[in-house]
Amino acid sequence: MRTQPDPIEELIAFASQVDACMVPPSVLAFQCKRLMDNLGCLAAGFEQSGVDAALTLARRWSGCHEARLIGCEERLAAPQAAFVNAVRARALDYCDVLSPGWHPSSSDVPVALAAAELSGASGLETLAALAVGQDFAQRINLAAQANGFFYRGFDSNILGLFSGVVIASRLLRLDRQAFTDAVGLAFDFGIGTFQHYQDKTLAVRIGQGLVARHALEAAMLAQAGISGPKRVLSGENGFFNLYAPGEPDLHPLTHQLGVSFLGEEATCFKLYPHCSILLALTETLLNAGPHRQLADPGQAKIILHASPTMRMVCGAEYEPQKTAEIDAQFSARYVIANALLRGCASAREFSAEYATEPAVVALAQRIEVHERPTFDRFDRFELHITPDRGETLKLAAEFGRGWPENPADMQDIRAKFLRCCSQSPCRGLRDNARHLMTCIENLAEAPSLDELLATSCNSVDAE
Repeated sequence: MRTQPDPIEELIAFASQVDACMVPPSVLAFQCKRLMDNLGCLAAGFEQSGVDAALTLARRWSGCHEARLIGCEERLAAPQAAFVNAVRARALDYCDVLSPGWHPSSSDVPVALAAAELSGASGLETLAALAVGQDFAQRINLAAQANGFFYRGFDSNILGLFSGVVIASRLLRLDRQAFTDAVGLAFDFGIGTFQHYQDKTLAVRIGQGLVARHALEAAMLAQAGISGPKRVLSGENGFFNLYAPGEPDLHPLTHQLGVSFLGEEATCFKLYPHCSILLALTETLLNAGPHRQLADPGQAKIILHASPTMRMVCGAEYEPQKTAEIDAQFSARYVIANALLRGCASAREFSAEYATEPAVVALAQRIEVHERPTFDRFDRFELHITPDRGETLKLAAEFGRGWPENPADMQDIRAKFLRCCSQSPCRGLRDNARHLMTCIENLAEAPSLDELLATSCNSVDAE
């Protein structure tokens, strides 16, 4: 008796065959937007904790010089270049995100840049690959989430293996059989659990690098003739049985496939460098209001009523340890204390130095967090601030700026990109930011990525 076809087959057939010219201009423009946002995040995270170790190991693991590290002339083996670029892009948790916690661009973009350099792909081919890869993984995401939210405790960046391998397979021009094997191999590399968020470890950043590396490695292994699993979605040990909390809905897998390219409707671009669940909280506190006029915020009684998701991911006691910057990025208490005492939330305020400043730590540790089961939107909150003298102030919000329901526009992304580059320790990214921005915006017409990659470097003083 013949085994039923796996639903991934129709997705692979489309992803492997659709011509880059068939991707609508508006979709290509969105890919330029996420490319610019991600390279800005990479610039800001260039020397953050964990990067040195990742770079040192990647050099040890590289036996050839295939693809460039963004911001310098150095080349490593393509999967290792993607690994380091992804760690840098994810370091500040400043990168885009789709529910439930999938950070697509921080692995997709490094994979695309390395694979395009390896194959000599054009700008149009690169942007189209990004679009097709994101659409592929988002369809699987929607099917899996039909009856649940989290992936049974697994990091939903498992989706980045799907998007990344599709991007790499297109750019490396794999035939249909190798493309199928590559997707199966990428699935076989399934990686990460939600525990690294809750325990506030550097594994959050390194895991993103491994997603990028493994996605590209899967495509290269398939190109070399290694076969991969076939029943990727519906097999007894396939994606849905392993990761989906409930019965999947297969309809989103093929609904308007080739007509609508999914991604833009669900992508959140962060304007603050911390967990996306806390964007509305920071935005509300930085907006003008009576809470900005408190004589001594450090003496106020502060109670946060948080959604169950916010409480679970970001509601722990604030006790900055070895990786204080990650403690801060995933702490509602720190976000509140920082906004009230400093009135700003840039990359600087989420450095280890600022995350351990005694006055901020003291206030953060006095803040109470209570779960509100009725808050079904994950970033919904209600904050009560009672000053030493005066009445309680009540702040409430959801859908922070950057989420599709309250989107960040291209002007926001340009401003973020220039700000990130201006603060980067990488001289090439600082000095060439505006030229690099122009390269990104004109990438669809570029015959290759050579100019974009060269522009990110400082040819006189290579990092």
